[in-house]
Amino acid sequence: MVERYDFLDWLRVIAIFILFFFHTGMIFVGWGWHVVNHETIPALVWPMDIAHRLRMPLLFVIAGAGMWFALRRRSPATFVRERSIKLLVPLAVGMFLLVPPQIYAERLQAGQWSGGYLAFYASRVLQFHPYPAGDFSWHHLWFIAYLYVYVLLLLPAMLWWKPAQPRIKPGSWLFLLGLPLGINEACLKSLYPEAHNLVSDWYIFNHYLLLTAYGYVLAAMPGTWQWLCDVRRWSLLAGGAVLGLLIWGLTSGVVAHDSVTDHVGANVFTWLWTMVFIGYGYRHLSFANPLLAWAREASYPLYILHQTVIVLVGYVVVQYPWGPWTKYVAVLLVSMAVCLVIYEGCVRRVRGLRLVFGMKVEGRSVPSTVSTPLKN
Repeated sequence: MVERYDFLDWLRVIAIFILFFFHTGMIFVGWGWHVVNHETIPALVWPMDIAHRLRMPLLFVIAGAGMWFALRRRSPATFVRERSIKLLVPLAVGMFLLVPPQIYAERLQAGQWSGGYLAFYASRVLQFHPYPAGDFSWHHLWFIAYLYVYVLLLLPAMLWWKPAQPRIKPGSWLFLLGLPLGINEACLKSLYPEAHNLVSDWYIFNHYLLLTAYGYVLAAMPGTWQWLCDVRRWSLLAGGAVLGLLIWGLTSGVVAHDSVTDHVGANVFTWLWTMVFIGYGYRHLSFANPLLAWAREASYPLYILHQTVIVLVGYVVVQYPWGPWTKYVAVLLVSMAVCLVIYEGCVRRVRGLRLVFGMKVEGRSVPSTVSTPLKN
C-alpha cells in the first residue's frame, strides 16, 4: 500500500499559488525585474521580502522528500530516467519557447529593442549568449535546472541511506538546521551573489542543496511528520520571535543589512517557518479532495507557465495610467486566468504538451473526482 502524504501536496500547491502574488509584486517593488512599473507599492516590500525567504525553500524541501518516496518504489535507473524526462524536457522547451518572450518584453521596455519578436528571436535569442548580457536564459526555470543537478549529486548519498537506515530520530536538533544555511550565506553571499546561473552561484546553489537534502532526511526518518506536528506551536513561537526581532533590528538599525547577524537570523527564520508549515500542514492538510486531485497535476505546468504570462501581461498593463494597486490586481487576475485557460484548454488535453510540461502522458489526466496518492 502506498503511503499518502497529502499535506505535502497541499503545501506545494499553496507555494506555487503564492508565486503568482510574488512575481506580480516584483513589478511594483523597485528591486529591478524583467518588467517594472514606474510607481512602486511600498507596502509590498516587507511581505515580498518575507515571502522570498520562504517560498522556494519550502519547494526544495518538498522536492527532497519526494526523492525519498520515489526511490522507495523505483530502481535508481528508473528514478534518474523519470527525473530526466520530467525536468530536462520542460527546461529545454522552456528555454527555447517560454523564456524568450520574457526577455523580449524586458528589452522593449528598456528601449534595447524596437523590432518584432521573430526578428528578435532569430537575431538575438539564437545567438545563445547568456542573459543578462545576452538573450538566452532559463529565468524562473532555474529551479528545474538546479533540482536536476541535485538529483544527480545526492543520488549516491540517497542510495547509501536506503539500506543503511542510520539510526537518527527526529528531535530538538532539527531546530538547529537553520544554522548551516546561515553560515553558508554569511560566508558566500558577498563572494557569489544570487545569480541562478549554476556556474558562479555557490551561495544559492549550496543553500538549496542543503534544503533538498533536509527534505530527504525528514522523509526518511520514521515519525518526523508527527514530531514536527507535535512541536508546531513551539516552532511557531520561535519563528515568530525571530521574525519580530529581525524586523525590529533591521528597521531600527541595530542589525545591518547583509551583516552576519542578518544572514544567520534570516536563515534561522526560514528554517523555523519551514518547520511551522510542515507541522501545521500535517495537522490540518492531511486529506485529499477533488481540488487537490486537480491541483496535483496542474501545479507543475502552472509553475512553468506563470512567469512568462505575468511578464507579458505586466508589460501591457504598466503602460496604462492606472494606480499601482489597480495595476497589481489587474496583472494578478489576468495572469491567473490566462494560465488556467492555457492549462485547461491545451496543456492537460494534448499528449505532446503533457510531456513538454512534465506531466504523465499515458492516458488522460486524472479526473477531478479521483483522489490520487502523492506524485513524485
